[in-house]
Amino acid sequence: MLWVTLLSTIALGWTTPIPLLEDSEEVDEPCFEPCYCEVKESLFHIHCDGRGFTNVSQVSQSWTRPFKLYLQRNSMRKLYFNNFLHLNSAVAINLGNNALLDVQVGAFNGLSLLKRLYLHENKLEVFRNDTFSGLESLEYLQADYNVIKRIESGAFRNLHKLRVLILNDNLIPALPNLLFRSVSLTHLDLRGNRLRMLGYRGTLEYMGRSLMEIQLEENPWNCVCDIVQLKAWLERVPYTALVGEITCEYPFHLHGKDLREISRAELCPQLSEEEVEASLGIPRLSSGKERTWPTKPSSMLSSNHNTASSVENKERHLKPTRRSRPPKASPTPRSAYPGPNQPPIAGYQTRPPIPIICPTECACSLHINDLGLTVNCKEKALRNISELLPRPLNAKKLYLSGNLIQKIYRSDFWNFSSLDLLHLGSNRISYVQEGAFINLPNLRSLYLNGNDIERLTPGMFRGLQSLRYLYFEYNVIREIQPATFGLMPVLQLVFLNNNLLRTLPVGAFSGTSLARLNLRNNYFLHLPVSGVLEHLQAVVQIDLHQNPWDCSCEIVPLKQWLEKLSSVIVVGEVVCRTPEVATGKDLRSLDMALLCPELKRSAPPSDNAAAPAPPDGVISPGNAGSSGFAPTRGVIPLSVLILSLLVLVVSAVFAAARALCPRAEEA
Repeated sequence: MLWVTLLSTIALGWTTPIPLLEDSEEVDEPCFEPCYCEVKESLFHIHCDGRGFTNVSQVSQSWTRPFKLYLQRNSMRKLYFNNFLHLNSAVAINLGNNALLDVQVGAFNGLSLLKRLYLHENKLEVFRNDTFSGLESLEYLQADYNVIKRIESGAFRNLHKLRVLILNDNLIPALPNLLFRSVSLTHLDLRGNRLRMLGYRGTLEYMGRSLMEIQLEENPWNCVCDIVQLKAWLERVPYTALVGEITCEYPFHLHGKDLREISRAELCPQLSEEEVEASLGIPRLSSGKERTWPTKPSSMLSSNHNTASSVENKERHLKPTRRSRPPKASPTPRSAYPGPNQPPIAGYQTRPPIPIICPTECACSLHINDLGLTVNCKEKALRNISELLPRPLNAKKLYLSGNLIQKIYRSDFWNFSSLDLLHLGSNRISYVQEGAFINLPNLRSLYLNGNDIERLTPGMFRGLQSLRYLYFEYNVIREIQPATFGLMPVLQLVFLNNNLLRTLPVGAFSGTSLARLNLRNNYFLHLPVSGVLEHLQAVVQIDLHQNPWDCSCEIVPLKQWLEKLSSVIVVGEVVCRTPEVATGKDLRSLDMALLCPELKRSAPPSDNAAAPAPPDGVISPGNAGSSGFAPTRGVIPLSVLILSLLVLVVSAVFAAARALCPRAEEA
């Protein structure tokens, strides 16, 4: 509670003050039926949430005092021109979770005092030019969890005081030029959109000096030449401004890598650094010239050190103090928004520096949103995780890639229960104890790529009920046991490319909702559909490239399964290695007769129910689908049928004659 009080107090100091009421002051303003009113946090609050309103005009009362109005969880579908004229004393309005589809230009006319506007959890698709006209005092705009696909360049041009913009979890594919020309943002959240790149000219050039925090995670970044603009810009903003990773989605060989760790030569090998920056219009820094950024108040200065001791305190007095991270905004939490009779989410809060407990030789940074740590212990020649001393408190992200770790034990993570990301890539790990990750219930991303792991078992993943992203590429995995992934019900992505796999067990993906699966560059000749691929009901991307596919009869079910998928779901080609007649050809392009010459066209039988089930991997006439092929096995040629009938007739004649002979003798 002490921290919450302190954070809230500091937050008020970093925002424009709102006219306040004393809690003990008598409220002479009327309320409005069926709403509920109160003085809370020294301000007049009007709670009209969940009252079934379909239009703002239904709140017909007006108030002269500054107030906060709560209209979330109603049934409004549209905000109309001059909708809020009678509410011109509002300093904060919450319109979250209304299923809003549209906001007319001029809807916010008259709200010249409004400082905070909440539009989260609606169905807005576009922010047009001047959508927010009339909001000249607006400092905080929250529009996350909508379906925004387009923002016009003049959407924010009248918001000269806007400092915090929260747009995470929308469908934004790109930002238009000049969008931020009129604003000086301190906090920008663009997580979970469809951004592939951000250009310098017209976009990034208007951001920088005032920026304290920018969040760009969970976008499908295309790490080619154009993204050098973003990389170069990030090198010019304070290193503390970027929260989280910028993970490359494309091209494939850079997938999963952090943009900041990729050299410019790798992003754009055909051009020199100078040529890239010159072609993109990125201003170069003078060599040896220090970057200058706005300084923070002296109260924000602190030593970025571990636990305090008398020796450290003495050394601290002998050295200049180092600036801590500047105060930042709390990212919008991805959880439920305030319930009835609760105030809106605090816009953003600053915090005082606090001591950081960080393992020796590692680098740690503090997250403002949850006071968690990112612990960076990359390439420290660590042989055991037990060497991480002192143990950090509330670690959220732990990077241990590029070390010499060979074994993972259950005791290694006994005090890392807060972790949401663990990176163990590029070590020498060959042994993972059963239940090694059982103390990591909040882990969402696990990287074990680039190690020497040969076998995956269900026990390895016990306790990872929150895991979403699992990376095992570039190991020597030969075997995956049945139900290995079944203990991870929210698992969305599995990368198993560049291993030694030849088959997958029945039930490999049952109990999961995998959206992405990478099996590239293994040793698969074919893959069973029944019991394996049929469980990939939610797949949106699968990579089967660079496997030695044997395009014979056994691969027919895989071909039919692939043909049911959209072409954008299957990454690259599924190229046949054998037989020779199909070598180098895409499986999906081959005719069924070429794959399996034993198959021939036949009409489906009239009674499929009576037909015996075909063996696995062979298509029966009833399930041949559009191919129209049926197996010749079990089909009796007409000549054989006639001969069999003739034999039966002759046999019957001889049997009848034999039966008559005794009677003739008696006569």
